[in-house]
Amino acid sequence: MNFSELFLTSPLGMFALQNNLHLIGPEIVLALVILCCIGHLSFSKSKLESQQTWKLATSGVAIVLMFITAMWWSLTQLTPTSTVVMNGMFQADTFSMLIRTLLVAGTLMVLLFTRAFIDKRAEVPGEFYVIMLTALLGGMMLSGATDLIMLFVSLETLSISSYILAGYMRGNILSAEAGLKYLLYGSLATAVLLFGLSILYGITGVTSYPEIARVLNASMSHYPALIVSIMVVMIVAGIAFKLSAAPFHMWAPDTYEGAPTPLVAFLSVVSKIAGFGLAIRLFTLFFGTLTGWAGLLSVLSVLSMVIGNIVALSQKNIKRLLAYSTVAHGGYLLLGLVALTPSSLGSVLYYLMTYLFMNLGAFAVVTHFENLTGQTDIAAYAGLLRKRPEIAFVFSIMLLSLAGIPITAGFFGKFFLFQSVVNAGHQYIWLVVVALLTSTISLYYYLNVIRLMVISEPSDAVNALPAKDAQSGPLSPIGLVLSIALVSTLTLGVMAQNFLTVAQLSVEEMVRGNAYAIAHPHPEDEAISLAR
Repeated sequence: MNFSELFLTSPLGMFALQNNLHLIGPEIVLALVILCCIGHLSFSKSKLESQQTWKLATSGVAIVLMFITAMWWSLTQLTPTSTVVMNGMFQADTFSMLIRTLLVAGTLMVLLFTRAFIDKRAEVPGEFYVIMLTALLGGMMLSGATDLIMLFVSLETLSISSYILAGYMRGNILSAEAGLKYLLYGSLATAVLLFGLSILYGITGVTSYPEIARVLNASMSHYPALIVSIMVVMIVAGIAFKLSAAPFHMWAPDTYEGAPTPLVAFLSVVSKIAGFGLAIRLFTLFFGTLTGWAGLLSVLSVLSMVIGNIVALSQKNIKRLLAYSTVAHGGYLLLGLVALTPSSLGSVLYYLMTYLFMNLGAFAVVTHFENLTGQTDIAAYAGLLRKRPEIAFVFSIMLLSLAGIPITAGFFGKFFLFQSVVNAGHQYIWLVVVALLTSTISLYYYLNVIRLMVISEPSDAVNALPAKDAQSGPLSPIGLVLSIALVSTLTLGVMAQNFLTVAQLSVEEMVRGNAYAIAHPHPEDEAISLAR
């Protein structure tokens, strides 16, 4: 009897098979990587040894990404008999696979441009990577959570780790302020969300998503309208905070400005993708029988687009500008949740793919520039093209993509999303009009940064830069990240339809596999929407 047969016949192997634990193999591998990093830190006797934790963390996340890639390949070759893990606590469908792939790829990119920044500033740099991997683990489990308990534990694993990282620079007053504000606002939002979920549990008596949907569908009319309205408002408000949607965005500008820039990149992309994965699964499941939430999301979407883009116009700090940019993009993405059709949700997933690379590419430049010059003011980027043309070029492409200029992935992300919302019904056209108008406003502050880099005379910070340095070569970590971001942003634009198809198929499979209906299906979606 070989080792595999021995393992499968053992109590542990039988438990793993019965609970389909192989479907959360990436999470198990990531947990082992975290333990290895903790073990390495425990025996590190100096800051120099602690810095080597970065190698373990980065290599481990790369292995997790390869593991997920292998799982994607197996899904194309084999149809799993079940995607339910741990008796319904987790759903390892293609939707969660796509979200997990984006989370791991985003974290790997963040780790690549983090080391030079953190090692220079942190007293114990190794711990930063351990906590970031813990946040990633929470986000991955959140992507497939199909139980209220799993939802809350995963969300808090992600959130608490993020609070710690925001205030990680203990000698920096701005970092301490960012961590404290994020903790206070986040704790309040968590309490509100938990209260809403407790009401949901109170009126249904179960924590499993499918069971909750069944109870709501069978006896929705028996519940007091006021209680249901309070529950919907609390759940939407709690999730809106995680998505930095206005008016729950007040934490974002100060946190983005004061927190370590690599963490800001992590929050703006990885945390947001995990949040939208949670929102899509929740809204498609619970709110098929609830009313009022679409109007609430519409208000949040409009406020996010208007406030995010208008306030960004007056920003002088590049991190605050990108914070308000994140708020605005969250508003665009909420449009897909308002329409809540398979087409619009697929467009949201494609938008998240594009946002991952173009926003991380922008933050990679900001992190590198701050590490070299110590500057985060927008004016400091003046004349960057003359000293570092390759960095200025990549930054310009990322900003043009964020603005939605044609050919870039950002343009197709907005185009597919707005088109799917219009197709969902004439009642949503006014939302798309607002999105188009506010997108036009965003052109000013994105193009202004490009204008400074290309046309203006070099600033003192740019003049102090050496013509070249070893940290920004094509084979360096920052060079690798910028290359990945540039190629991916252009590829996602050129092959937009292919990636959109993958995103839409994952949404359709999630809806079919869980046997629940999207809230208000429209004629064009009848072929892929399910009857209850």
